Amino acid sequence: MRLPPHKTKIVATVGPASKKRKTLEAMVKAGMSVARINFAHGDLEEHARVIETVRDVSRRLNRPVAILGDLPGVKIRVGEIAGGSVTLRRWQTVVLTTRDVIGNESEIPVQFKDFPRIVSKGDTIYLSDGFIALRVEEVKDQDVICKVIVGGTLFSNKGINVPKAGMVIDAVTERDLELIRFAIEQGIDAVGISFVGSAYDVLKVRRFVEENGGNLFLIAKIERPDAVKNFDDILNAADGIMVARGDLGVEMPIEKLPVLQKRLIFKANVAGKPVITATQMLESMTEEKLPTRAEVTDVANAILDGTDAVMLSEETAVGKYPVDAVRMMARIAKTTEAHRDSQWSTRILEWKMTRWNERGSRTGTIKETITRSIIEALNSMDIRYILTPTRTGKTARLISRFKPKQWILAFATEERVARNLMFSYGVYPFVVEEASEGEILGLIKGLGIVKENDNVLLTKGTPIGKTVGTNTIRIFTV
Repeated sequence: MRLPPHKTKIVATVGPASKKRKTLEAMVKAGMSVARINFAHGDLEEHARVIETVRDVSRRLNRPVAILGDLPGVKIRVGEIAGGSVTLRRWQTVVLTTRDVIGNESEIPVQFKDFPRIVSKGDTIYLSDGFIALRVEEVKDQDVICKVIVGGTLFSNKGINVPKAGMVIDAVTERDLELIRFAIEQGIDAVGISFVGSAYDVLKVRRFVEENGGNLFLIAKIERPDAVKNFDDILNAADGIMVARGDLGVEMPIEKLPVLQKRLIFKANVAGKPVITATQMLESMTEEKLPTRAEVTDVANAILDGTDAVMLSEETAVGKYPVDAVRMMARIAKTTEAHRDSQWSTRILEWKMTRWNERGSRTGTIKETITRSIIEALNSMDIRYILTPTRTGKTARLISRFKPKQWILAFATEERVARNLMFSYGVYPFVVEEASEGEILGLIKGLGIVKENDNVLLTKGTPIGKTVGTNTIRIFTV
């Protein structure tokens, strides 16, 4: 068995361009770690078929693939457009309406009945992640009459943003709850919670999941100014974070986005929680065989910032080259990872120490202390692999945040735990009947992963007193 050539995880959206079995197989072989299903599009029957196909492909190829269901949330969207898309030209007049119509060049349906109440004359309305801009000229009953300021092609179900609109709406909708039930029934691994404003939104979903007998990995999508303001609490409540730059870059000044991205990624790293960088990463590959130089640099910078995963949206959902887009992500990741700052782990450790000193006490856990010791060991001798038996995945994620050059081989007795580790940088999970030292060594020797005389580091949980969980490390030569 050969481990992937890159440690950064690749999230790829499955859609009309990629839902066939042959394409999904090629995407997994190219490096897809997580299959994202956008619940804002398609129906449940179609989603169920995709889930079944992804699971079957994963089994046949013997490669772990997690499934992320992305909830639509409260996003205002355009409705159905004749032919699937329409081109809006600069200075033309177009009507956004809540009437039940099929969209065309002059009239675009809006899937939010109160839309005329939240906009005013002079407001700027952005469509399709900010690529199209309209200015409100008049509001009349169910219609919002606009002038196109920046034109472009608008597709059905694309998002609408009105940055100055005051919307006090629960981030988690009834439709979201229905989709969460579906996710639990289908055995989906994770859900992305859209338009999170506070930790309350994450906790509401967690409570609902538990009440319905589920155990989903919760990814909080940061795409509103409120989410940025309340980020620390949201990070604490969620299992992982997505920096959703499309809406975030429309809802706040776009020039602030690069520095904000770096800050959010670093905070997630310190907390040991996986972070996905998303939206428009290789956007030009929706139509072109190769990305732009700026897009390649964007992906590379996100990896150097410490992101655990990079995400493809339209590139693989509706693009012409879904497999090539995944393959390009993998190539960029492999090349960039070799040039990661060697002081990355030091930066995280120093930040943690500063926080402890500010609080006036050392508040680190045993797991925290163990993972810091692992990094010191990796820096002092030649170690080939980190072997981590895990019940919850936490130890593997705490090691992953330091972005070591070694693969972290995680061994879980539950498939759910193993697949959730597909969101974490440099972690390759295995499902085992018993995560004992003998079984772990037998497995990786049998697969040809380790060779004789390789040095490996093994984490263990040895019951001592009241201590539960990982509390020991061993370094030995195979």
